[in-house]
Amino acid sequence: MQLTDQKLLTFLFTSALFILCFAPTSEAQDSVKFGAQVRPILAKNCLACHGRDESTREADLRLDERQTAISSGAIVPGNAKASTLIQRIIAEDEDIRMPPPSTGHSLRDDEKKILTTWVEQGAPYEKHWAFDPPRQTELPTIRQKKWPLVPLDHHVLSGIEKAGHQPAPDADRFTWLRRVSLDLTGLPPTVEAADRFAADQSKQAYAKVVDELLKSKAFGEHWARMWLDLARYADTKGYEKDRHRDIWRYRDWVIQAFNDDMPFDQFTEEQLAGDLLPRRTTSQILATAFHRNTMTNEEGGTDNEEFRVAAVKDRVDTTIQVWMGLTMGCSKCHSHKYDPISVKDYYSFYAFFNQTQDNDTEGPFWPTPTDEQQQRIVDLKERVAQLESTTRKRSPDFKSAFADWKKGLAKDQVWNALKLEKAQSDQGVEFTQKDDGIILAAGERPDKDNWLFTFDLDKEKPVTSIRIDHLPKSLGGGDWPDANVALQELSIQVVDAKGKATPLKLKRPRASFSQRGWEVAKAIDGNLSVGWALSPKFEEQQVAVFDFEKPTQGKKLLVKLQQNYGQSLLLARSRFSVSTEDVKWNRAEIQTDWEDLFAREVYEPTKKSLAKLNQLKAQLTAEQKKIPKTPVMLELDTKKQRTTKIHSRGNFLDQTETVTPTVLNQFGPLPTGTTLDRRGVAKWLMSAQNPLTARVMVNRVWARLFGVGIVETEEDFGTQGLPPSNQGLLDALAIDFRQNGWSVKKLLRQIVLSRTYRQSSKLSPELLAKDPRNRLLARGPRFRLSAETIRDQSLAASGLLTQKVGGPSVMPPQPGGVWKSTYNGGKWVNATGPDRYRRALYTYLKRTSPYPALQTFDAGSGEVCQVRRVRTNTPLQALVVLNDQAFVEASGALAQRMDASSNDLKTKLITGFRRVLIRHPSDWEVDRLMKLYQSLDTSIEDANQLLKEAGLQQGDAKLVVVANVLLNLDEAMTKP
Repeated sequence: MQLTDQKLLTFLFTSALFILCFAPTSEAQDSVKFGAQVRPILAKNCLACHGRDESTREADLRLDERQTAISSGAIVPGNAKASTLIQRIIAEDEDIRMPPPSTGHSLRDDEKKILTTWVEQGAPYEKHWAFDPPRQTELPTIRQKKWPLVPLDHHVLSGIEKAGHQPAPDADRFTWLRRVSLDLTGLPPTVEAADRFAADQSKQAYAKVVDELLKSKAFGEHWARMWLDLARYADTKGYEKDRHRDIWRYRDWVIQAFNDDMPFDQFTEEQLAGDLLPRRTTSQILATAFHRNTMTNEEGGTDNEEFRVAAVKDRVDTTIQVWMGLTMGCSKCHSHKYDPISVKDYYSFYAFFNQTQDNDTEGPFWPTPTDEQQQRIVDLKERVAQLESTTRKRSPDFKSAFADWKKGLAKDQVWNALKLEKAQSDQGVEFTQKDDGIILAAGERPDKDNWLFTFDLDKEKPVTSIRIDHLPKSLGGGDWPDANVALQELSIQVVDAKGKATPLKLKRPRASFSQRGWEVAKAIDGNLSVGWALSPKFEEQQVAVFDFEKPTQGKKLLVKLQQNYGQSLLLARSRFSVSTEDVKWNRAEIQTDWEDLFAREVYEPTKKSLAKLNQLKAQLTAEQKKIPKTPVMLELDTKKQRTTKIHSRGNFLDQTETVTPTVLNQFGPLPTGTTLDRRGVAKWLMSAQNPLTARVMVNRVWARLFGVGIVETEEDFGTQGLPPSNQGLLDALAIDFRQNGWSVKKLLRQIVLSRTYRQSSKLSPELLAKDPRNRLLARGPRFRLSAETIRDQSLAASGLLTQKVGGPSVMPPQPGGVWKSTYNGGKWVNATGPDRYRRALYTYLKRTSPYPALQTFDAGSGEVCQVRRVRTNTPLQALVVLNDQAFVEASGALAQRMDASSNDLKTKLITGFRRVLIRHPSDWEVDRLMKLYQSLDTSIEDANQLLKEAGLQQGDAKLVVVANVLLNLDEAMTKP
């Protein structure tokens, strides 16, 4: 073929394609929807290079905004032929065709046609559906007007009818009851409860069941799991060492919040800003541990600021994703390519979370007692107060006993002033002693000096303590004016009858007053830089008392006083006394309280009361030490607030423009009167003008009940997320949620009492082919249960489940060698007793080594916010339920209950079947179980080994196998 022929062929092909694109066919002229048809094409193929991110924008062209696209000539409304956007997407020349082949993207003919028609129709843009607040609309028109039970049913039935289908019939009562019990509490109903419900034909039968389940404490445990995934809850700190973290009290808070049906706006405010609330409570401060679940890097040599910044960014990303369903984390390095969030928006929002007291450390901590601990502490304090009051009261015989004791008691029996025999001064100070024992310093007052006093110590009884009195001039006289004292060091020796001097060790120093930084204990610590000083109370009488390490006797006492601070801070007037008594009171009183001394040390009734009081105080102290201290959020002092700057490309070491705290105003302004702090963020998230929060939460709840959200991409309500399968339904639920006081229980009650939820999950081949994922909701939900529910159901069916709410995490059995702790001394110790069979919610979660049985069923590690779990289906899951020790022990306990139910084998099998699946088995199913039981041929050795693994000393090993099969049935692990 000639070259000219090739050019001609190319021309004809291009012309044909152009005509195809612009030909005014009836199909092409149908109105094109920007949100449903155009935006997905642009987002997938164009916006990465021609979106809001200026750092990667090519040719200075933006296609995410209509005006900029028009001004650049990319779009000429009403004229596709003149629009460079259309010219480039249909170009044959690879050098100019868009998107470039090198990107791996190419437009299909139908996509080119959509864009061409859209431009011809004027290229109208519209805001993304999720960025407009939900709107109240009338219920859609339906043909089967008797089918709906609640308003949401109208929205569902309308979609089913428009698709040309029929809703499924109602599920039978046993199926519905098991479904709603698992959904609301994560536990199956009892067989007895199922039979009562089946027999209850009242109009309120369904509602009574739901209300009872919503009141159950198991409700909060089950729904807390959803939130803990979002809160990236774990029992360890993550990263390399991954050491233990005490944060289980936050899990208790979440459980209680769901059980109390705490309004979602309050639930939000307390977790994001409980520490900033007026008259904040311990519970509200505990709630802020939501953002203390971030990981902490304890590896040596790391930069604390680097990981503090990483934690703050995690808090920002998690906040927006949990409450608004947006992938804001993209904007920490560059402006979001698809959603209206710039880098400046990111760091302006980051500024709200950048003012907390943290530095890649665990603190600050807050004492967070449990209700039981708090009650015990209150009770102990009341008992202490009562006993103190009783101890202070004096019985009638006390006065006479005290009078008798005091008759022969003279004051010098407690403190005896020492007689000065000799005094030496390095600087020549002169000393005189008055009759009352006061020693006066006279002469020129030196700047510094050392004194050595020799006292007569000829006592009949051993002395136990020495007392030093400092007296002001008004009480002691003398020539020197009042001044502070700086006794840097006190040392004492005892001299025996032969003249041998032995140093005495002093202990228990106490004083009536000590200057700050110059406490009395520093006078005997061997450090001459500080000691005992008295400012600003040196114009008052002050006392210091020191006990001898053991009682001592001798002829003389040598007392050395080192006073070398300077500024003439010397003892001007002093008295030295010793005691032969056991001086037990802590405060050295100037005037001895003789009555108090008698009561505490001599009078038996008071001594006993005091002993009991001290015992109670010790119990109180011990109880207070047990209080868990939880890492929480606390704001920095205003004087220590950090300056927030934009991190260039996300690098915390390369900071540029300073920003101030600002919410994402494109999603609604900060409500009037709110503060520019985390509390303001919470108010903004819950504002009526915020288009996303209510939608995101009701969609999350819907997904837990139906297996997939109305918006399937729970984590992304932005332009890259999937559109809602029924926006009218989503918006109606969001509006109801807000109008019903943000009540999660009311939201759930409405959904589970709907006809939509009540449908049977059985489906026809035709419906399966047309709607395999049940997006029309023309049948009931059927999907695999969550990891925790599968475990809890087996424990409940077997009767092993420990019904205890809250408390520290536990370590149920797991395969040996799984828990490897690098640079960490922690060990996995299999729990015994009731803790072995607690709900899976309480299983200890180590981030770098999650519990394997739960992880096999898609549970997370707690390292990052997990918005939704993607369900997998692997052979390992069946192997876990068949062989994991927890399930084998559950099989053993279930077999025991089956065996105890009757002497008849058929009845035993039916008992086991119903404990697991609740419904009555068919004859065919019973026959299959009979054949299974009869086919088992185990040796005595094998049977004994199986019984041992199942935690039984004796029993029917064949029944254990049958029980194990029942727990492993597809129906057992699937929502009915």
